Amino acid sequence: MKINQTIDITLTSSPSLNLPDSPFTDTTLTSSPSLFNTSSSPSSAVITHQNPLDLDAATPNQLVLLLHDVNLREEVVDQLVKKRDTCENLALLLWNTFNVAYILLQEVTVVYRKLSPSKLSPRESTRACKALALFQVMANNPETRKLLFTARIPYYLYPFLKTNGNDDQPLEYLRLTSLGVLGSLTTFDDPYGSDVLTFFMESQVVPLCLGCMDLGDELSSMVATLIVMKMLMQEAGMTYCCASAHRFYSIVQVLYRVIEKLFEKPCLLHLKYVVRCYLSLSVVLKFVCSCATSRRQVPPQLFDNTSKGILRDDPETSWMLHLLHFSIYGCFPAYQISNNIAKPDTTTQKAKGKGKKKK
Repeated sequence: MKINQTIDITLTSSPSLNLPDSPFTDTTLTSSPSLFNTSSSPSSAVITHQNPLDLDAATPNQLVLLLHDVNLREEVVDQLVKKRDTCENLALLLWNTFNVAYILLQEVTVVYRKLSPSKLSPRESTRACKALALFQVMANNPETRKLLFTARIPYYLYPFLKTNGNDDQPLEYLRLTSLGVLGSLTTFDDPYGSDVLTFFMESQVVPLCLGCMDLGDELSSMVATLIVMKMLMQEAGMTYCCASAHRFYSIVQVLYRVIEKLFEKPCLLHLKYVVRCYLSLSVVLKFVCSCATSRRQVPPQLFDNTSKGILRDDPETSWMLHLLHFSIYGCFPAYQISNNIAKPDTTTQKAKGKGKKKK
């Protein structure tokens, strides 16, 4: 008995984006003899179904075509993730191959229905995370980065960023991977960096990141802090974060709670991100409130011996903390973290001279 196999494809309204009109349209693709014909050419990018498939030996071009086979899709995504560091043009290949970006989007959005309450299995979470990892490949590429936010792909990641503090591990993995994609988009110094920043501000990514900083696990909180830090380091981002008292104090209060948790479970890199955020905000802090009030917005643990052990081997963050203390209190701290700052001074005479002038 012969079974007819068909391919149902919804055409996109914008062919250049290679995306269907809606992610909720049923456009599941099944394998078709016309798609996987045998070829006598050894350089053909099409794999035959007449012989057992060796996905380990398949090229990225072959694997991308095999994404259209729903029965092989999970294994194919896994193989593409393994090849992301060795295939230089993978981002362009994924984006420019018809319907592939949409197929990956389906892999992500299929878990929406299991988010609240969380009913995700580890396998479902891992499968969606691997699809997100391929979006991160596209976010890391300058040519496809602009296309991602032009197509509003980050919007489909935002549901994973909402947290109530009681989420299980499968959902945390999704949140962390989604934040990784957004973090890869925060290359604000490239030609389209200002457009990405504008998109983030318009799409309210800051409140979502603050929720992850406050209630997410350690890694999610750190990546979310990095995103907020990079936005604060841009003039437009700083203006946005300080545009209203509510927004400004929301950020400051979350940073305060993050610091308290970091002293319970120290992480040098995360502390560095938080100090950098505070240093950016301190420029505004002293103008929007009195000295006594501004001092209450920064945890005192930052300026006592509590931080000495964490910052022992990081002179850069130690110096940023000195600058923050000067901005808040009008003087440098009394405790002697300055011994740490002497480390880079011994290697660079220029740095040593600057250090003396500042003292």
